[in-house]
Amino acid sequence: MSKNMWIIDTDAGVDDAQALVLALKCQEYHNFEVVAITSVAGNVPLPQVNKNIGEILRVCNKTHIPYYSGSAKPLINDLTDCASIHGVDGLNNYWSNPSRGAEDIPEPQSKHAVQAIIDIANEHPGQVSIATIGPLTNLALAVCLDPALPTKFKRVLVMGAAVHGKGNITVSAEFNIWCDPEASHIVFERFPLLEIVPWETCIDREHKFTSEFLNSYTHGATPQGNFVREITTIVGGESHVFFCDPITICIAIDESIAKEYSLRKGFVELNGGYTRGMTVVNWGCSDMKEINEGGDANLKIVEKLDLEKIMALFLHSIS
Repeated sequence: MSKNMWIIDTDAGVDDAQALVLALKCQEYHNFEVVAITSVAGNVPLPQVNKNIGEILRVCNKTHIPYYSGSAKPLINDLTDCASIHGVDGLNNYWSNPSRGAEDIPEPQSKHAVQAIIDIANEHPGQVSIATIGPLTNLALAVCLDPALPTKFKRVLVMGAAVHGKGNITVSAEFNIWCDPEASHIVFERFPLLEIVPWETCIDREHKFTSEFLNSYTHGATPQGNFVREITTIVGGESHVFFCDPITICIAIDESIAKEYSLRKGFVELNGGYTRGMTVVNWGCSDMKEINEGGDANLKIVEKLDLEKIMALFLHSIS
């Protein structure tokens, strides 16, 4: 079996951290391999993202895996972070513990994340995939510098988009797409097919974890299990953040976890007082010429998940 090689592009919030732990500790599944991690500002500013990635690599004893520092702000906007959800440090105030130092945390590589994405794709054309679990700034810049980049990735998996308009940062937009809408627009336009793990699928009650499972997941007796417990708050049998990013990494590891897809044409709205950053999807409105121009579907939208397989990977990651 050939290697299932992935770059993970992340803004290192709570669910990003859960996703990275899962990716780093489940590398024997389906020949899955993390070849690099790239950072992008989003949930928190870039220096904090880098610090969090370094700590996760240390906790998981994977400091040999390179990570690269990327874009510090969106292409046009100023950064609007998610400290109100993820804590000022992105890890539910994990770093507020005064005994926690940064001495053993690995530093990012000297190469910029955007260049690293381009170089890795060119070194392994058709063999490496990328999962973006933060804003799309790095990937947009990479495709602008290397217009042939879309032909070089095996898969492009995006956690993002409110495909039914049920936003989490505005009434109509999901954070990762909204945070840098110009970058999102570039990626949606330049890549012929994006696998989208949308906000609505991740929060669907059909995909809800039981309180018993969450108790097991947050009580692993390992360094990474202790870390997950410290960054995850369970209130009333539910997590304080949704597990969007680790679900996305589960699909990277095992494509069969995505049980149902919809193939659709989609765009990112750049204007609009209420809809800037919204993902606009054609769900069958054939009389809207402006929506149907552009031909074939560019989005492979995950609709249904195999929850049993997801839970097995979650628990393996902390065991």
